[in-house]
Amino acid sequence: MIFRTRSMLAVIALTIFISSFIIMRQLKKHSAKAGYTIGILQTASHPALDAVRDGFIEQAQKTMKGITFIVKNAQGSVTTAHTIAEQMHADKNINAILAIATPAAQAIAAVEKEKPIFIAAVTDPAALGLLHPGSNVCGASDMLNVKAEIDMLVQLVPKAKTVALLFTNAEANSVALVKLMREELSARGLTTLDFGVSNESEIPMAAQWAFSKADVVLSPTDNNVASTIEIINHIAQKSKKPFMVSDNLLVKKGATAACGVDYKENGKQAAQIAHAVLIEKRKPADLPIAQQKNNTVYINKPLLEALGLQIPKTLQATIVIVE
Repeated sequence: MIFRTRSMLAVIALTIFISSFIIMRQLKKHSAKAGYTIGILQTASHPALDAVRDGFIEQAQKTMKGITFIVKNAQGSVTTAHTIAEQMHADKNINAILAIATPAAQAIAAVEKEKPIFIAAVTDPAALGLLHPGSNVCGASDMLNVKAEIDMLVQLVPKAKTVALLFTNAEANSVALVKLMREELSARGLTTLDFGVSNESEIPMAAQWAFSKADVVLSPTDNNVASTIEIINHIAQKSKKPFMVSDNLLVKKGATAACGVDYKENGKQAAQIAHAVLIEKRKPADLPIAQQKNNTVYINKPLLEALGLQIPKTLQATIVIVE
């Protein structure tokens, strides 16, 4: 009798174990199938930020099954960015958020303290106060290799004495980079002139003045500059002076040269961080901000030749010729 009772208990225990195992597998399978919904808050529409978005989505779809995206664009408006941030914070279906560029990162970080926030195209997140113990912010920086950028400038335009810095003084990332550029240029014995604007509408006039006063115009990674690149390039070509940028994609849009950031790669880096958080269950605060190596020079050869400039043999970098 005791033996029979023990046998029955063993059978019941085994049945419970097998049932539990099957249920857990079904739950796990359902969870994997359900996937994640990531909200994407993009500061504005221009080639660099579009490339970040595309790179992130492409990489995320490769490594995370069942993932969906809700994409919103602030179209350059800080007010709109904050409105979208509030909506994404309140949306219970959104599991995590990608913030593209500094204004988007600042907007969402101000309201979202629990969902993971992945950043991209943000130059100095630490200076913005986004990184701290227990922070829910992680991702990829687009910090420029300023020394390499200035090396390119002085070698491509060896006779330059005055450099105009065209940037948005309301963008924290642009201001930070301009400071570093100014210091590096001064160390090379070059004179710098600041042409800072507060919004996109001021770019044409500022660009006119910059090209009239300097031998070459240089811009950091800047949303307003990227958004008005065709206007600036038209002014540059009319002035017959080189325009150096910090976003490689802008060379294809008509800038003279860049030793800058690959923004599609920046988006892919942010997606790799997202995988670490969502799939590997790592804490955002424990992950270092991904950095990108900038050692490739993009040159618009027809423009360079039209300006009477040549690619020197002393230029120590991988060179991509844009025809």
